[in-house]
Amino acid sequence: MAKKDLISKKLEDYNDVFADIYNTLLFQSPTIIPEQLEAAPTESIYKTDTQDLNLQNRDILKKYQNNAHLAISFLGIENQASIDKYMPIRIMGYDAGTYKQQLKDKTRPIIPAITIVLNMADQKWNAAKSLHELLSIDKQLADYVQDYKIHVFDIAFLDDKIINSFTSDFKEVAKFFKKKRLGLNPLDSYNKLSHPREIMEFISVFTQDTRYSDSVQYLENLEEKGGVATMCAVADALISEGIRKGRLEGKLEGKIELLYELDYSIAEICQKLDVPEGQVKNVLHL
Repeated sequence: MAKKDLISKKLEDYNDVFADIYNTLLFQSPTIIPEQLEAAPTESIYKTDTQDLNLQNRDILKKYQNNAHLAISFLGIENQASIDKYMPIRIMGYDAGTYKQQLKDKTRPIIPAITIVLNMADQKWNAAKSLHELLSIDKQLADYVQDYKIHVFDIAFLDDKIINSFTSDFKEVAKFFKKKRLGLNPLDSYNKLSHPREIMEFISVFTQDTRYSDSVQYLENLEEKGGVATMCAVADALISEGIRKGRLEGKLEGKIELLYELDYSIAEICQKLDVPEGQVKNVLHL
């Protein structure tokens, strides 16, 4: 499994984050109790037409149990940085693999598998969300061909009401991607982050911008000194640590340019750096 894939899964592997995503997006109620989740195997084996054994890996899979510790279902999350038009077939394969794994113990009942897809791209999912949409199928046959539908959520397009319903760090992730899509400052939140390292690494993977993961050490040092890790502190990290080496060198011009690249407004830059508007516009050639 690629290092990039492992990094992107660390945040959602926390039970509080995983349950929050399912409760907010799919069930829209506090259905899943974090303490009743446990990690499940993300690997499954399948055969090709040549009978070769192949390994397939899904992103995150959890087994959900009730108060009596009896398994109720398997819950999965797949993260997408881009739109895959064959996603229904992929999800169908992942879920089928989860069902096949259960056949190893024929003394236990087979429990359902549910998988949701989180679209982290800055465009809405415009590909198929069901197997039937992918098939070139005669109308006379449609009723006899089994369908397979998937649940896709466009994170950067979520309604503010839904975003504010999140109770875990995923709220800050959703805010970040939505504001970034809208060209707004994505780092203007003062909410405390419970998993700052994992959030920054997650964002770095899906923005392909290592500045965010590079800010982790700054945030951890801040917490050691009694400070609070927030999204706003990330901007301070990018400036104070001079993450864009060879560019900032402590110069005010570099700081102004960096904040502008991070979608800070002119007013926000003036307030953060305590400089007049005219100077900021002059640096940015506005």
